[in-house]
Formats: sequence, structure tokens, C-alpha cells
Amino acid sequence: MKNALLTLILGLFSIPAFSQLDVTINPLGLLFSNIGVSAETPLSENFGLEGTVNYNFNRFDALGDEFKSTGYGLRALGKYYFNSDKGLDKFHAGPYARIGGNKIKYTSGTDDVTSFRFALGIYAGYKWVSKKNIVFELGLGLGRAFVNNYSSNDSSFNAADWPVLNLDATGKLAIGYRF
Repeated sequence: MKNALLTLILGLFSIPAFSQLDVTINPLGLLFSNIGVSAETPLSENFGLEGTVNYNFNRFDALGDEFKSTGYGLRALGKYYFNSDKGLDKFHAGPYARIGGNKIKYTSGTDDVTSFRFALGIYAGYKWVSKKNIVFELGLGLGRAFVNNYSSNDSSFNAADWPVLNLDATGKLAIGYRF
């Protein structure tokens, strides 16, 4: 039993050692106080699994009030690559799952708004890989939010009760490197 557990652990750690890893960042997100980093690893010759972590840190003014917004997002993508040349590249499509939360604090008032969202959908995109392993990717996904809650100090409501607010869209414009 001890040898089987040791073999399993060594096997799990050796999988990434022999495969590629694409790490990308969304450069446009930085302009809007949002950091998004993704990492994708192959599970087979034509299928990759990508995880994305986002962090939002924004301050803005609206109608004379100052707001501070902080939030997080996690996204998992399964990508099937059609007719790839250099490992996981070119056109791909697959499912995505996304969760996220946000808190908006009124710096000039007492009301705070928090939100939580869980969504599933379909994603499609295209990935280019250069001879020097520079990665550029563009993609878009559309799905449905199954949990979409908002609450504040004054009241709360479930946005999932409003069908138009249940739509979920995700996108990717990223540059990175293939290790």
C-alpha cells in the first residue's frame, strides 16, 4: 500500500514535468485595475485544461460619490483543439465554469454592496504560438449564471430571478509564454 501511494504521488508530480505549460496574462485588464493570470496544461494531444485567477482593485467616482471595488474571479476551461500544429494551438472550443465575488464600498457613505456569481457556459477561441514560444490568445464564451446574488446593508435580491441578468459572458485577450 505504501509503495502504491508513493508511485501515485511521483506519477502526479511527473506529469507536468514532461508536458508544456502555457502561462498568459491579460494586458488590457491592467488598464482597468484588473489582474488576470491563466495557466494551461495538456491532458491529451488535443485537449487542455486552463485555470484563470482574476483580482479586481478599482476606485471610481459616480455622481459625486467615491467607490472602492475589490473582487476575485476563478475560471476553469476545458479546451478541445481542432487540427493543432504545435501542441495546443489554433482553434479550440469547450465548456467553462466561472465563480466570482465582488465588494463595492461607498467611501463617502455607509452602504456596502457584495455580489457572488456562479456560471457555466461554452467557450471558443484561437491560440497562436510563435517559434520562440510566445503565446497570443483570443476567445469568447457565453453561458448562464446559476447563482447570481447581490446584497447590501439595506436589502438583498437574487438576480437569478431576472432572466436577462442570468446571461454570462467571458472573454480572453492574452499574451504569454509556453514553457
